[in-house]
Amino acid sequence: MTFQRLSRLPKLALIATIGLLGACETVTTPSQAADVADLAPVDIIEATGAGVFFPPPVSFDTHQVRFGTMAGVGPTERQLFIDRINLTATASGQSVPIAAQSVGDDRKTLVFMLLGSDGPTTPYMARAILARLTSITRFAPEIAEMGLSSEFDIYNMAAVLGFQQIVVTDGRAFAHQAHLTRN
Repeated sequence: MTFQRLSRLPKLALIATIGLLGACETVTTPSQAADVADLAPVDIIEATGAGVFFPPPVSFDTHQVRFGTMAGVGPTERQLFIDRINLTATASGQSVPIAAQSVGDDRKTLVFMLLGSDGPTTPYMARAILARLTSITRFAPEIAEMGLSSEFDIYNMAAVLGFQQIVVTDGRAFAHQAHLTRN
């Protein structure tokens, strides 16, 4: 029943409104450019983008999602969603400093990179970021109109758009991966 309400919303409207997830402020960080020679070699996992776009995950979660992928959503729509998040991230007055990417096979990995994080990142911090993004998702007017505020979270939003995992990373040494599974 809930998925039927969700499927009535045109996919581009959903992608545009979920762009509220981009309610994030980018912060100016000191230059942290490293010489290519200073980067440690990593195994590249092309299916997810690990080793290319983020370090290999060191912590993992699995989340059961209630929603299936919306019909007609593919790599292009996932990239439009990411573009919307990153454009919104430049708005002033926001408070979650992240950049978003969709990477891997068919862009099915949703990556949130923490910007300006000087200290070590932990699985607890990654889960807190995902919880904060869930709160932002639930307050999107279109989600509330559909009566999904209590059911829709960052994991189900990603699943609707066809993402198979969400990664939160500091872009240096830490990455936390949440794998999305369906019942």
